Amino acid sequence: MKEIGEFLKQKRLEKGITIDQIAEKTRMPAVRIKAIEEGNLDAFKDDLSYLQFFIQSYCNAIGIDYHEVKSQLSDSINSYTMSFQADQLRAQSESEKNIREKSTQRVNEYKKRNPAKKVERKIDFSLISFVAVIALVIICLATVGGYYLTRQFAPGNDEPIADVNPPEDTTDDKPQADQPEEPVEVKEIEAVPAEQVGDYVIENAEDKFVLRIEFASNSWFRAILDGTELSTPEARVYDAGTTLEIELDPASNTDLNLRFGYFAGTKMFVDDQEVVIDESIANSTGVQEINFTIGGNTSEPAE
Repeated sequence: MKEIGEFLKQKRLEKGITIDQIAEKTRMPAVRIKAIEEGNLDAFKDDLSYLQFFIQSYCNAIGIDYHEVKSQLSDSINSYTMSFQADQLRAQSESEKNIREKSTQRVNEYKKRNPAKKVERKIDFSLISFVAVIALVIICLATVGGYYLTRQFAPGNDEPIADVNPPEDTTDDKPQADQPEEPVEVKEIEAVPAEQVGDYVIENAEDKFVLRIEFASNSWFRAILDGTELSTPEARVYDAGTTLEIELDPASNTDLNLRFGYFAGTKMFVDDQEVVIDESIANSTGVQEINFTIGGNTSEPAE
């Protein structure tokens, strides 16, 4: 970023333009213009998504082509974003560690002040008496029941025994159930990994569908559809827990390029079907690119 600032400052001085003149043309404060020329990205950490617009306005004000610095500016923003996120993660990790240590210390102090007391269990004789009475009643009922059963089936009892088995139905003219129709196979839309890691082919897409992205960490993000950078969602840093949705139409869209400054833990879904991300990308803490090729309904190859 410092090289970009020195380059812009040199061009401004060569053309004899002052900072106040640029401020009047671009409506930017002089402090912000000086920060651009000094390459101070910290001055724009809360407005990184607008930094490209600021520098483009600066270039127009001094009459140079913005594309001369566009690629280098994108690399500078990505590097700064990754460094900024790494510092945030280290600070968060250190804070969580201190909280756990303090919590453990408080628990240990509480245990020392309040040692566990042994609880003496007393025998409940009323419950034992109740169980004994129930057992006695069961024994009496079993004895009486056995006595009557013995008298019922004793020899000399000639009472006929009813036949409890109903006659078998020998009729064979029962209507047969209709055979169920075979279900028609419906292929669901899915993202199939291609040969190159990070490339996917979206198959069985016949109508419009939604690609959903769920960020697990703070990350810079940019989406390019069919060679054009999307303004919705715009290229900027998104907080952890943010969900983005991109509507795609297989009738007019063919290629989607996604770029992440910090990918680890991020999930993607195609119409609620989770995309299986390669482990080398899923756990990456660096810049990653994922490409989707949008196809239509696939068919079986002819024999």
